[in-house]
Order: sequence, then structure tokens, then C-alpha cells
Amino acid sequence: MRWKNVSLKVKLIFYMVMGVLLVLASTTAMIISTVTTQEEALAYQQAIEMARSYANEFNGDMKANQAIGKTIATSMSNYDSSDRDEVNNMLNAILVTHPTLLGTYVAYEPNAFDSNDELYVNAYGHDVTGRFIPYWNKMNGTIELDPLLYYDTSDYYQLPKKLETDVLTEPYYYEGVFIVSYASPIMKNGTFIGIGGVDVSLYYLDDVLSNVKAFDTGYAFMTSNSGMLLSHPYNKQWIGNQTLYDFGIDDFSHAADDIKQGKSGHVETIDQITGKKVVMFYEPIRTGNFSFVLVVPKDEIFAGVMTLRTKLLFISMAAVIFMAAIAYLIALSVTSPIKQIVAGFKKISDDAVKGKLDTRASNDVEIDFREIPHGLNEILDAVITPVRDTIRVTNALAKGELETRSKLDVQGEFKQLADTLDDFAESLDTMIKDSNSVLTAVQNNDFSREIHVHGEGDFRILTEGIDRTRETLGLMMEERRQIEQIRKKEIHHRIKNNLQVISSLLDLESDKFHDHRVIEAFRNSQNRVISMALVHEELYRSEDMESIDFSDYIIKLVNDLSRSYILDDGKINVKVHIDAVFLDMDVAIPLGMIVNELVSNSLKHAFKSGDKGDILIDLSFDGEKFTLVVGDNGAGFPEDVNFRETESLGLQLVTTLVDQIDGTIELERTEGTRFRITFK
Repeated sequence: MRWKNVSLKVKLIFYMVMGVLLVLASTTAMIISTVTTQEEALAYQQAIEMARSYANEFNGDMKANQAIGKTIATSMSNYDSSDRDEVNNMLNAILVTHPTLLGTYVAYEPNAFDSNDELYVNAYGHDVTGRFIPYWNKMNGTIELDPLLYYDTSDYYQLPKKLETDVLTEPYYYEGVFIVSYASPIMKNGTFIGIGGVDVSLYYLDDVLSNVKAFDTGYAFMTSNSGMLLSHPYNKQWIGNQTLYDFGIDDFSHAADDIKQGKSGHVETIDQITGKKVVMFYEPIRTGNFSFVLVVPKDEIFAGVMTLRTKLLFISMAAVIFMAAIAYLIALSVTSPIKQIVAGFKKISDDAVKGKLDTRASNDVEIDFREIPHGLNEILDAVITPVRDTIRVTNALAKGELETRSKLDVQGEFKQLADTLDDFAESLDTMIKDSNSVLTAVQNNDFSREIHVHGEGDFRILTEGIDRTRETLGLMMEERRQIEQIRKKEIHHRIKNNLQVISSLLDLESDKFHDHRVIEAFRNSQNRVISMALVHEELYRSEDMESIDFSDYIIKLVNDLSRSYILDDGKINVKVHIDAVFLDMDVAIPLGMIVNELVSNSLKHAFKSGDKGDILIDLSFDGEKFTLVVGDNGAGFPEDVNFRETESLGLQLVTTLVDQIDGTIELERTEGTRFRITFK
């Protein structure tokens, strides 16, 4: 019998039962795995916390011992009585009070204690040097006083002396006893004078650690920073003679590397005593750079985990059987409404193929299955809404409404669709605005504004075309500007030449007359022409051909006037003070002619032949207006003459030119003559 000919009821029951079995089986496996993993982690954490607790306990003991040594050194730094017996009594009392200590001591530099070392040579508690080096110790079980040994070479003295700081030595043998020393420098006025400290026997630590038990048969030992074994409950011959590296086991070497760096951790390895698989946990003892090591058999750590795993397996198997039965009962009640739901789905799919997305499934089904057509209808609603919104946005974009955006609050790929459409609209809007800014700038003869948003594909072809057009127009306008500049330069040059020709003609024509007034009229006209020619010459030489350096122009104009009137050398001094200003042609020509007329008047009328005097030309700018002062300290302007209504062609020309530049003119008669002209 073909599988497709099997009834839906049978298939559904089969699939549901098998599905539930598979799901429960996989779930059970995951639960067992997760719970056992957690239990293993808890077991590891319990061992780690145990190791950490012991490490902290020993760290506290070492800090206390270090504090005793530091207290001895600090007391001696502040001690001024120089009484050796009193110090010995103090050291003895400390050793009696702290039974865990092996010895207490101070050691001074030669004559650093009381300057009487020579009186104590080979005395009780002294050596042949007489230095104050008492060592109260329990090397032989009872408290005795001996002089310290090996202080010239041993770390317990040399390191505090060199480093001038507290020192906890590496383990070492002193007179056959395996110890560590806590030594601190004795400082006086910033100068090292000796040490104070205590010794602790590592045999004492071994006794304590040998009594540590973990789980059933676990044990503990301690190592130095270099991996040296400082204790061991079973192999005492390893103490002080064997390092973790010496075992030649990679796991031991890895642990030794971590211990050297002050790290905590654990490794799984084989116990060299029992041959069992063990986990070796190690925690740093910060005060001495030592490490507390806890060794626990692996099967003892996970004994509770295995029991829990077995129980969970039985419980899970029972749950699988129970859920399979429930799944069978549920499958029996499912088959009746299935056909109705399938028929509804078929109608929806047929209409959807035809583009009719408004068809919906009927909710008139069993309450247990009602969520199926309801969910399908929600899916259809969720699909059709973004489709219609996409149509709305694309139609708006086609009409040029580039600020149109999607307004739907959707998620997943529908949100991705809406965001993609919005990004496209935003990019299109930005690109068009950017291109429009470039075109607007081009219309305003600004060809420096580049396209910043190029787009992709055909949009890039469009924007790059606009950019190339902008560059081409910019080059054309630049060429046009250069041609215009050449044309202006040529015009100014020709005007200047023509004016010079007129000036030369006036000069030649004046030679035909002998009447002084006629010659003077020719010379005045010639000077006026020269003043205009100078302006065009300065414009011709300027970079922009729009404005001239007026200071340079006035100096040249004065020089021409001086030559024209053939001034006596050194008699008449023309003083020019012009601010650094640039004036355009419309102002420079009339202003130059004004200066020409007023300076010519001063040269002609202000001074008698042979007189000495000064002519002043001053132009200043205060940020708002220009002020031109032209004057002299000569005979002065006649009181009975009104310069605004005089018959003098030169003064009439001056007043006319002042009006032409929208300025004002005033006459000052104090100490000669001064014309003050103000304009903007």
C-alpha cells in the first residue's frame, strides 16, 4: 500500500506520535545534558571555592606575619633609646606571643644602632663584628638567642637593603630548616640602617596542609611562585627539592606557568601518588606569590552528578511514554475539521494566484483549530498592507513626490521592504536636491560646486553628466573671463596711449604761443590729461583691472606735477600720506583730477619764487568714509574769494568732481590753505 493512499487520520496520528516522541526524546537529552553540565559546574565551583577559601586563609596568615615583621621595623625606625637589652626583650616577647613564628630578629648596619659595636664583639647574641644582629628562634624547639648568619649574602637582608621596601623571600634552607622570611627595612631620616622581620617554618605549613581533606580522598599542598613544592602530605622528600616542572607532565607544567603568573585555574591529570584521574585546582596566595593546590579524584567530584543523571533518565523515559499517549488522543480529535481547513486554504490560494488578495479563511471551525484560519487571515492582512503601501509610495515617486515615505509599523522582511523603498526615495530625493544645487550654482555663475551624491547605475551616468557639463561650462566661463580681461587690458592700454598722445599734442601746441596765460592753460589741460592717463596705466598694470593702488598712483601724479612746474630743488616739499587703499576707476579718475587741480594751485599760488614750504596730500579711511586733505602752508587762500563761485576753471572742476563722487568739500584757512574732502 502506497503511503499517499493512507488516510489522513492515520498519517496525522503517526506523525504526531512520532513527532512528540522525537521532541520529548531530544528535550530529555537536552535537559539531562544541561542539568548534568550545571551539576558538574557546581562541583567544579565547590572545589574552586574550597581552594580559594584555603588560599585566602593562608594569605591572611601571611599578611599577619608580614605585619609583625613590618611592625618590628617601624618600631625600630622610631626607636631612639639605643638599648640592646630592651630590643632583645621585645623580640623575645613577640616570639612567645606568636607560637606560629620560627624566629624574630633585627639586623643593623655596622655601628648604626648605638655606635658601640666594638664593645659587643663575640658577645652573647653577637658575632665577631659586634653588629647588633639578634635572632630569637626556636630552631631546636626552645627559644634561643643567636646572631643572624649569612646576612652579607642572603636575600632576607640584601633585598630590603637594596629595594628599601618590604620583602617576602623565596623559600630557602637556614641552618637545615626550610623557611621563608618576612623582612622590612629600618629607615632613619630616609637612610637604610637595618632590617626587622620574622621567619616562618614551612614544616609548620606542611603540618597544616597535610590535614586538609577534600571530598573523600582529596588532599592539598602548596607551591612557591617558581612551582617548588613547599608541602606534600605523602612524599615529604619532594618538599623544597621538587618543582611541578620536574615531573615532566604537560598538565603540571601548564599549572606551573599559571602559578608563576599569579593566575588561578585547574587541570585534569593523573595523580602521581594513586594513578587515578584527578582535577588539580590552584589558587594564588597573593601575599607570598605562593599557590594553594587542591587535588581531588574526578570520580569523587562527579559522584553526585552520575546519580542525578540516572534519575533524570528514568523520569524522562516515563514522560516520553506519557506524552506519546496524550499525543495519540489529541490526534484522534484532529482529523474531523482538517478537510474544512484545507478547503479554505485551497480557495485562498486559488484567488491569490489570480491576484485577489481579499479572500479570507472561514473561522467557523472547531475552537481548537480556530487559530489556524485566524492566523492565516492575519498573514494575508500583513502581506497585503505592505503591498498596497509599496504601490502608494511608488506611484507618488512616479509623480515626483520625492518626500513620500512608508508609514507602516511592520517587522522582519516587510520592514526591510519598507526601509529599502524609503532608502531609495531618500537617495533619489538627496541626489536630485544635490544636482539641483549644482545647477542653481551654475545659473549663478558658480562652477565650483561639485556633485556630492552620484547614485549608482543610470543615476550615476546622469549625475556625472551634470558634473562634466558643469566643468565644461566652468572652463568656458574661465576662458571668457580671460578674454574679457585681455580685452579690458587692451582698452586701458589704448586709452592711456591716446591720452599720452593728447598730452604730447598739447605740449607741442603750447610751444607755438608766447602768452603766459595761454601756455598755463595748455599746461593745466596737459596735467589733467596726464592724471587720467595715469589711472588707466595703473588699471592696465593691476591684476583685476577694476581698482588701483591709490597711494602708488598719487606718488606718480605728484612726480609728474613736480616735473611740470620745475620745482626748486629742496624748496617746496610735497608730503604724501595715503592709507593702503584700492579705488575703482569711477572714483580714482575724479579723485586724481581733484588732487591734480589742488596741488597745481598750491604750486602756482601758495609760494613766491624762492620761498620754502610744504604741500600736504593725506588720504585716510576710518572704516566708513574716506577723507582727502590737500593743503599747503603758503600764503593762504584769499579771504574775499568764494572757492565755490570762483571763475577759476580748476576750482569749478574740483567742486563738480566732488559732487560726482557724492562727497563734501570744506576749506580751512588756518596756517595756509587746506581743502578737506569727505566721501564714501
